[in-house]
Amino acid sequence: MATTELSSGVSDVDPLSHGARLALRRVVMVARLATALGFAMEALILAGRFAAGSHPATTQVLIELAQGVTWAFFVCAGVSLGTALAKVRASLGGLISAISAPLAMGIAKGTQKVMVSALDAAAKPAILSLTTLGVLRAIEYGLLGWILASMASKEEPRPLHFALAGALVGAVFGGGITVLTIETAAAKDVVLALPQAIATGLNEIVFPIGCSLVVYIALQIGRHMKFISSDAR
Repeated sequence: MATTELSSGVSDVDPLSHGARLALRRVVMVARLATALGFAMEALILAGRFAAGSHPATTQVLIELAQGVTWAFFVCAGVSLGTALAKVRASLGGLISAISAPLAMGIAKGTQKVMVSALDAAAKPAILSLTTLGVLRAIEYGLLGWILASMASKEEPRPLHFALAGALVGAVFGGGITVLTIETAAAKDVVLALPQAIATGLNEIVFPIGCSLVVYIALQIGRHMKFISSDAR
């Protein structure tokens, strides 16, 4: 009798602990993918600058790398979290993504300031205000989060659809932010060099595609983990 009660108690605890382990693995996977995306984007931007004839200093590369990886980590984590809640309501996923974008941007800016201070480098003046950029990115990633959450609720979401969603949002909002940055620089009589314009365009337009694919991969890993868990039982 005591053995039966003990085994019953263990079986009640195991599903909870197993579910927690699955959730933790998914969080770790999203963190790794988002970090890898941050490094990939910085490599792409650096390649674009080299192609345009620019050779940034090592300190500047490190500063932008820290900012880019931090931004990628937090915004993709927020969008992924919102998409994971798609079964509750897609609009909730959009809301979480909208909140995560300006929050991630603020943290990334803070990381940039820390790196500038640590490397004793000169910080480049911002062309667009933090408020303007924060509002635009909140709308952009709120919409992207809502679209991805809607697609995630389907039985078999496809990676192409996620990539196209990221490309559409990136083209509209990222392209708009790039044009606005160029026009604002001209209005302020700030010379925006071609390499900087290319870097802005790549970051604003290409990044949403990568983030969408990170969310897709995280969703698929989560589903496979559930299937493995149910088969093991």
